[in-house]
Amino acid sequence: MSIQSELRKFNDKIRVDFKTKEELREKRDVLLSKLRESDELPLFEEFNQGSYAIYTGIEPELDGEYDIDVALRFIANKDDYDPLTLKNKIYEILKKHTDYGAEIKNSCVTVTYKKDGAAKFHIDLVTYLYADKDCKDSQLYIAKGKNKDSQEWEEADPIGLLEYINGNIIEGEPRNQFRRVVRYLKKWKNRKFSNTGHANPPSIGITLLAIDNFNYYEEDDLDALISVVSALINKFVYFGESQSGRELYKITLYLPTVLYFKFGIDIFDKMSIAQMTDFKEKLEKLKDDLIEVREEIDELEQYKKLNKIFGDDFEIPEAKRTAKKQFDYIPSSSTSGME
Repeated sequence: MSIQSELRKFNDKIRVDFKTKEELREKRDVLLSKLRESDELPLFEEFNQGSYAIYTGIEPELDGEYDIDVALRFIANKDDYDPLTLKNKIYEILKKHTDYGAEIKNSCVTVTYKKDGAAKFHIDLVTYLYADKDCKDSQLYIAKGKNKDSQEWEEADPIGLLEYINGNIIEGEPRNQFRRVVRYLKKWKNRKFSNTGHANPPSIGITLLAIDNFNYYEEDDLDALISVVSALINKFVYFGESQSGRELYKITLYLPTVLYFKFGIDIFDKMSIAQMTDFKEKLEKLKDDLIEVREEIDELEQYKKLNKIFGDDFEIPEAKRTAKKQFDYIPSSSTSGME
């Protein structure tokens, strides 16, 4: 056994399995059929987005829900509709589809499903329209807002974003390792941050930062993870001091300029300075803990430390199989970069 083999087992345990993906696909297809049968909506093309589409989805925490983001690219001009018009129609069509019904949110319409007496799945349906429906290369706009006062059309490039994420890491084991590293980070953050308000850093932000700072370490997920965490910490800049004297830090991340989104969207802008500072401090603690794992010479103790970081989904192998001193242990010196 080795840390690498146990990390791979951990990855296999936390990633969304095929059965769950199939169940989400089936629920998605039923919703899409209902929408297509309606005379209230123009024609549309759908595609998956979010973690489902970039293969970084993980099992939710005990009180969490599985989810899938589905983009509805309507063959219609955004100038012919108010942003809420089609969202309202989608809501009306689906509001009685499940026990929980549908809900209009700022960026989507959400349909929630019950399993074993509790909310277990939800599907986010995101509305996009064209600047010119007769030109497939024209600007797409996402329908934002929950009411007339907040509604707006916002420039978006969802397909470009998927291609950027899926295409920026070379195929093969480097891309597989990148996806594992993102899953490890998402598991860690879901354990460490509350979902109340905006305390939990957005996963898309972590994914994009990981893309820009990922180095491939052959058969060494631990060093790859430490490398990404170190780079994330370096993205924070000093902001000032609080009244109590606490040093405050800020992180800013704009969507890639090669994509066609509204200019100046900061992925972390909804987090407060205190929440950003908390994010930085927890990343620093994570880095220190991961380095302790790397430097620990007792294999069983390494696994215990990883269990403390990631929770019981990282299982500690039986002591009799792992309790041995690694006297010949030498920290990895794998070279970074794409291979």
